[in-house]
Amino acid sequence: MEAVAKALHPDCKEKRYFNNEIINISKQLLVQVLELPFDSKSRRMTDLLKTFEGLDITKHANIVSQKLKINQDIYYYDNEHKNYYRGQQIMYQSEDQNEGIKTIDILVVESEWEANKISHAFAIANKQALTGLKFCPHCSSKAFDPKDKNYSRDYEKHIIKCENNERKIVKKVKLDYIQKPYCPHIMQNKTYQYLLANGRQHEFKTTQYFITYDLETVPKVVNKKFGKSSYQMYELFPLSVASTIRNKQGIKKIFFSQQDGDDFIVQWLNQLFKEAELVNADNQYITEACTIDETIPYSMEVPIVGFNSSRFDISLIISQMQCKDWTISNYIGSPTQAKQVIVHHKKMNLKVKFVDMLTYLQPMELKQAAKDFGDGYDDKKGLFLYEAFNTDNVNEVLSKSEPFTMEDFNSSLKKTKISQKDYQIYLEDAKRFKNRWDYLQFYNEQDTYIMIKPLMTLISLQFKYKIDMFSFMSMAACSNAIKYAKAYEDFDINGAYPNFEDQSQKFYLTENYWQSKVRGYQLQDKHQRRDTTNNVQDKDFGYFKQLFKDFNCCICGCKFTVNNKPTLDRIDNSKGHSKDNVQPCCLYCNCFCSNKDKNIGKLFIQLRKYCMIRCLPTNLTDIDVYHLIRSGITGGLSNVMHRVNRAGIDFIKRLYYNKEAKKVTIVTTDHRITHVVGVDFNSLYPSVMSSEPHKFIKYTNGKMYMCGSQTGKIMGDNDHSKQTILRIINSNKRFTADGQLFVAEVKGHIQEDYLNDFINFPPILRNYEFTTDERTIGSYMYNHMKNNNVKTDQKQRKLTNLTSTMGEYMAFSSYYLWFLIDDCHFIIDDVRQIVLFNKHDQFNSFIKEFTKNRIEAKLDENKGQEQFFKIVMNSSYGSDGMNTEKYHKVKIMNRKQTERAIKSNAFMDEQKISEDSYIVQMNPEHCS
Repeated sequence: MEAVAKALHPDCKEKRYFNNEIINISKQLLVQVLELPFDSKSRRMTDLLKTFEGLDITKHANIVSQKLKINQDIYYYDNEHKNYYRGQQIMYQSEDQNEGIKTIDILVVESEWEANKISHAFAIANKQALTGLKFCPHCSSKAFDPKDKNYSRDYEKHIIKCENNERKIVKKVKLDYIQKPYCPHIMQNKTYQYLLANGRQHEFKTTQYFITYDLETVPKVVNKKFGKSSYQMYELFPLSVASTIRNKQGIKKIFFSQQDGDDFIVQWLNQLFKEAELVNADNQYITEACTIDETIPYSMEVPIVGFNSSRFDISLIISQMQCKDWTISNYIGSPTQAKQVIVHHKKMNLKVKFVDMLTYLQPMELKQAAKDFGDGYDDKKGLFLYEAFNTDNVNEVLSKSEPFTMEDFNSSLKKTKISQKDYQIYLEDAKRFKNRWDYLQFYNEQDTYIMIKPLMTLISLQFKYKIDMFSFMSMAACSNAIKYAKAYEDFDINGAYPNFEDQSQKFYLTENYWQSKVRGYQLQDKHQRRDTTNNVQDKDFGYFKQLFKDFNCCICGCKFTVNNKPTLDRIDNSKGHSKDNVQPCCLYCNCFCSNKDKNIGKLFIQLRKYCMIRCLPTNLTDIDVYHLIRSGITGGLSNVMHRVNRAGIDFIKRLYYNKEAKKVTIVTTDHRITHVVGVDFNSLYPSVMSSEPHKFIKYTNGKMYMCGSQTGKIMGDNDHSKQTILRIINSNKRFTADGQLFVAEVKGHIQEDYLNDFINFPPILRNYEFTTDERTIGSYMYNHMKNNNVKTDQKQRKLTNLTSTMGEYMAFSSYYLWFLIDDCHFIIDDVRQIVLFNKHDQFNSFIKEFTKNRIEAKLDENKGQEQFFKIVMNSSYGSDGMNTEKYHKVKIMNRKQTERAIKSNAFMDEQKISEDSYIVQMNPEHCS
């Protein structure tokens, strides 16, 4: 905290900070970071510092950034190569724009005292002098080596780009160029896709065999107390590891510990791969001749499941996952939290997938999960202690035959004690074992065993909807797949679905479009080393213009339109795009059907027809529409108007707008507050997407539809187009089943005569940027922030209630805009554009079924199923609208690759896991 304080308050001409001043500031910052309930100058702070053990930088660096609203670049010293490098970048995470967030540079070095490692932190005054690198003056992140021959070129190129992007990484979104049905339960599972295409969907089975694992740890004292400001700290090391294997033969347990040698983790991984080979064989599809059915594409990695392992267990064994026999082939998450790690055994050609059971559950303890999702019991999860021994005495303590005492279970870290009842349970269990090592094995194995039933329950609940849980990465992804599986439950690959009627204009080939296609065919064939001598040419324009006009798609039979553009499909895929080897085909069929298995091609055509007939969602292909819709998605921290609302004490206050004086005043009413109510919109998600008819819904014939595919877009470039947009918005058809769904970008305001009807809870909710000065937020809030040391007179972006669009264009969906117009006296001042969508009600059966199931589970007091149906409904809402914009990319790199990555402004963090392997976290410039 002293290093942070010094970095935030560097010496300058006007002010030089003495050591005692920095220490006082450090105490104030510590109060903020730990949210201490007392002042930094109080006696309680003095007492705290007497026993304070310091902040672990690996655990508290993110907390420091969030609490103090700062970015941190943390540097380390490489003893081997004798240089300083940036090893970690910690960003303040907020919905606000981060332009005003200060970045500080901290150096962390290690030394030894009495054979113990000690970490020291320093504020860096000049990082360029420290590292020998030249940093970008705009983003202060991208680094350049002045000794590099391309230094001047790369430096100039970057700073121009960085300045234009306002110091931020502006992510480029990659969208698919053709609309396709969104059905993740089919598209993201090649096995089910193949079986469905071949009429064998009844053979589909879930990945039901897997392995669970759990580690136990032993603390090592790494820093004994010395002097006035250093205190004892601990580092955790693996003590033992256990696994339970579920395969066709039944249940098997394996266990390794320090008694098996220092390399017991490697021994466990070796055995794990042997067991995984059998599990993988059991999960395969088998023919009648009892051989693996090679025709069915099944390539699922063997699931290795831990509990709360993404933050804890993986970090303890990650260094052993990279060696000559096996390597990490995929890592999803961050260096501090691994959501999924895939390890490939080179000799066996076998992949295992380490996942966390909690990604398929809401946060809970293992004991509770075993009870809720097992058979109603916790399977007698054992009891163990962690503070009665350390690396210096672990073997001596665990080799004893007598049980631990009741006092041994006391935890000074958690401030807990064991109950008499639990201690008696431990004593009964301990009687069955020769020594404490044997009890440790029982406890460790039991933790892995009690995961089996909950996992089988979750797998079974999802398989009912043809969802293989382990083929999806999270509960949200599984829930989304279930929602669409219900929407497509009536789909029949052999159904007589007519070609859909595309409402867009008929396609006419232009010379520019044709020339770009000719160049594309030429490049494509050259890349595939096909003969291009007789390829189609620019001069064939007239022939193909007439061809596209007279014929439909040769595969699906659909007409060519502006939304269903044509291309050329090769008849013989071994030859190039010659005139006699091509036929007209729509882009969709060319991409998904022409080069595929005949049955797979048929599946994609039928899915598209079913999707279009039912008006189900397809992906967005227009980047401008994508950005428009993303801008309307609101969330994050909200702007609070009043802070003091105490039930039974304060009187209700109302805002009042004086039309003549053009002022807003606060009026205290005669009514005392009796309750303070919080409303959680999360519980309303199912109602929003249910499309269940209700008499209070006055639009689209009494029910809210969901948007399907984009069907059009109109730009308000002139008066005629603006009037067209307004006619669509204000059409009386909005009250009938023919109402048109849209997203419109408009300026507007609530009529002044009606402001007092809405001023106490303005109905326009948007993330809005404003300045926290007294004029904008009022003297009450301004003084409140000042008195509580909250920064004022700064720009903030918060979720805010508004009575107008504040002179800006804002995007509104159809139902929201209709509500504002008809109920809130909203006047549209101008329109910029409107995007049109068809509509559907195909999520109705999903919501009805899961609501019914949840109620029944609640009545039966089945907590596991009640949670499952609730989680699925809530987490499925909006999952289909997610992108990877906020996601970071993690790669396994060697040393040279890591050195290059560290100099990039996209670099965030790195962690060494073996002699020449590093986990490197980057913030990529592209997303999907």
